[in-house]
Amino acid sequence: MSSTTLVGMTSLRLCVLSLRYSSWSMRPWLTLTHAGADFVTETAEVDLAQQTLASQDDASLAKVSRDALHERRGKGSVTGLFPVLHVDGTPIHESLAICEWANEAYPEASLYPESPLLRAQARAISSEMVGGFANLRAQMSCHLFGRVPDFSPNAKARLEIARVFELWSEALERSGGPFLFGRFGIADAMFYPVRTRLQTYGVPILAQLEPYVRALDALPAVRALHERARQAPTIPVYDSYLRSLGGDPVAAL
Repeated sequence: MSSTTLVGMTSLRLCVLSLRYSSWSMRPWLTLTHAGADFVTETAEVDLAQQTLASQDDASLAKVSRDALHERRGKGSVTGLFPVLHVDGTPIHESLAICEWANEAYPEASLYPESPLLRAQARAISSEMVGGFANLRAQMSCHLFGRVPDFSPNAKARLEIARVFELWSEALERSGGPFLFGRFGIADAMFYPVRTRLQTYGVPILAQLEPYVRALDALPAVRALHERARQAPTIPVYDSYLRSLGGDPVAAL
């Protein structure tokens, strides 16, 4: 029996925070959507007011209290954070792990390159996205429809933005585009929220990277994400942060 047939018999439930803001939720949502997965999206509305948005990113929200953990597990979480993909009731609770599962479940989507070496490179930069860029996250919270005029990242964030541009440039030079490894894949999904951050805060894109950004924006899964996010609930703490910088949380809605 083919993997596609097996997946067709599988119940998939992706539990996310609001897709307006949650970069970690966006990544597997894009990957599953692009792969053609038949899944249900459930948005968990949780109280973030008592947590410190140390990096303005749901992946590194401060400690989840015992009571909050119990409540969030009732909404599909494992560690108190989101997203979580439930595959026939079995949870996968890390964004990159969900994307890796999708790669194995939907091989026809070619979410990683065929070449073992290129596949390793795609995994490497995806892992770098998971573990790095703390200053970019701290200064530039993910806010799909928000815009902040006259924003200037600090020196540490600028270094990390330069590293993003270096990664993109090197991958596109190797592949020839239009995506990092030719076809849209996990590496692109992992970096897509960075593209939105740069747009939200008005950070200029290098001229040679503009075709890549246009290809991302035109991707059907990305367009579907924006449509879905328009219906997603607002999270006041994220909107307040953007307003504190002189931004408008709904400027691009």
